[in-house]
Amino acid sequence: MSATRATVDTLAAMDVFSGCAKDVLEPVAELLRPVCADTGQVLMSQGEQAVSFLLIESGRAQVRHVGDDGSVVLGELSAGAIVGEIALLRAARRTATVTVTEQLTGFVGDRPAFEALAGTDVVAERLVRTARQRLAAFVVPIPVRLADGTELTLRPVLPGDNERISSGKVEFSRETLYRRFMSPSGPSVTLMNYLFEVDYVHHFVWVLTDGMDGPVVADARFVVDEQDSSLAEVAFIVGDQYQGRGIGNLLMDALVVAAHVSGVRRFCAQVFAENAPMRAILDKFGADWTRSEPGVVSTEFDVPTFDELQIDRAVAGQMRDVARQVIRAVG
Repeated sequence: MSATRATVDTLAAMDVFSGCAKDVLEPVAELLRPVCADTGQVLMSQGEQAVSFLLIESGRAQVRHVGDDGSVVLGELSAGAIVGEIALLRAARRTATVTVTEQLTGFVGDRPAFEALAGTDVVAERLVRTARQRLAAFVVPIPVRLADGTELTLRPVLPGDNERISSGKVEFSRETLYRRFMSPSGPSVTLMNYLFEVDYVHHFVWVLTDGMDGPVVADARFVVDEQDSSLAEVAFIVGDQYQGRGIGNLLMDALVVAAHVSGVRRFCAQVFAENAPMRAILDKFGADWTRSEPGVVSTEFDVPTFDELQIDRAVAGQMRDVARQVIRAVG
């Protein structure tokens, strides 16, 4: 049996590729090389330039990140996991060290190999599911209570959350979508995929859900400027029946916490001049608006300090810990 055919058979037997046609996996198999590593072997090191990703067939590995403040974040990877692909696609340095804890077998691939892996709809869907499971292990949902007593859950967005916000269980009226996306047609499917499949480093998103597994009722995000990593654009949207209850202020505070973790130092925003709710939220942090085009205003201001936040310090600490974990987990 050829090496490629053997690799195809092995991939097909993995849970993440269960049911995939072998002819779909063959182009991918040609670009992968097998790896076998003993307990204690370091597969990836924090700080090194990413040149490959790892697909685990069997065994286990520990993910360890040491923060600038000396804090240590640990996680575990097992069969079916993919690690290192985000840093590879960003051409960035590793944010964590991966060490084998139980003899491991799998496959190593470069950027073309991952693009081939994700280039088929069926495989891409499985990768999203796997990524969600991997990231969910790092996410501890934060219960929050609004001023009117409503209890919601705050967490970073997970792959597949676009389906939750598109489910129709929470209404986002045409007017709400128009204010958020500045377009009468609302967001396209492509835009929705972009908005909810994020890397947490250049694009960080918080979502509020009504119940642990309930629908997404609001989200807030910042997108880092391509030319200046210290600057990020902020935006948020709240379902109609949840508006006017302080959610925007809560989400803005959550963005501030994540920005401090990510190294973002300045926020900017562009909104319709008539979008009074969002302008009022940003005004609290010293936003100075200028007219950028007819009917549209923009602002840029320093990311607020923790002392300026309205949320409880304990909740802010939970936000910081969760943001730090998912940001480090993707590398």
